[in-house]
Amino acid sequence: MISRFILGRVAQGLIVLIFVSIISFAIINAAPGDPALALFGSQAQRLTAAERIRINNTFGVDKPITERYLKWAGQMLKGDLGVSYREGRKVIDILRERLPHTLILFSSSMILIIVFSILLGLKGGLHEDSFWDKGLSVASIIFSSIPAFWLGIIGILVFSVYLHILPSSGTESLREGGDFVDRLKHLILPTIVMASAHIGLYARFIQEKIKEENKLYYVQVARANGMEERFLVKGILKNAIVPYINYLGITIPGFFGGSIVIESVFSWAGLGQLSVKATTTRDYPVLMGCIMLAGIIVVTSLLITDILSLLVNPKLRRQVAK
Repeated sequence: MISRFILGRVAQGLIVLIFVSIISFAIINAAPGDPALALFGSQAQRLTAAERIRINNTFGVDKPITERYLKWAGQMLKGDLGVSYREGRKVIDILRERLPHTLILFSSSMILIIVFSILLGLKGGLHEDSFWDKGLSVASIIFSSIPAFWLGIIGILVFSVYLHILPSSGTESLREGGDFVDRLKHLILPTIVMASAHIGLYARFIQEKIKEENKLYYVQVARANGMEERFLVKGILKNAIVPYINYLGITIPGFFGGSIVIESVFSWAGLGQLSVKATTTRDYPVLMGCIMLAGIIVVTSLLITDILSLLVNPKLRRQVAK
């Protein structure tokens, strides 16, 4: 039954990806611009009608949209996402270069968020009306109200311009050859900024769940009977972590979308920066590839959170097993 549940989630994810591909393909192909404009920019006006037709024919954009979508979908299933209008390279090769940078930033930020939100939420939730409780509430409101790009600019000004301790942009320094330490330095600032924009919300969520759990009858009885606090905290956290995982799953798409802003601010060579560049240059095959790859990452992340919910929630396992 559990395997059927997981297969059901996989099937739902595939359906979502199909709808995303159809809607995105339709919107992108309805947008102004063609391969000639992407290749030559403003100079495309100097092309003759015959030259423009030949370029459009080369990239296959002169066909009906339904035919183009079916051809694109068939090629995508084979791992072929077409050719970039701008660079003349295979889209899959371009995405392969950018994907690791996005995954590193996404993973490091998510790890930072999970660790610190649980620690802060636990501290504030177990000590209601304390400095930690009220301070976390205020900090959560402040940081969630500040746009991510503004946090990024402040981070660059403080740590790069004034203190000169962290690089302001890119994924590596040409001068230092991009060794491990150099890449780690470039990762620190965007990771902290990306995490700072979300830690407050996640910490606030689990803080409230811990408060609710801490007031339940079984906790009061166990505490009155002299149970050690560390065992109580372990039980409280175990029950509070279930809705926290569900909340993570719900908010991951928005969190991943926010990485586009961070990648743009820090010139981080990931999918976010690539999708912005593809949009401005009207490189629609690359943009379509970015959208689909982002969709796959989000769907996979949601599937992982569903599996984690099964692992930590015995009640859900029993319901699924029926």
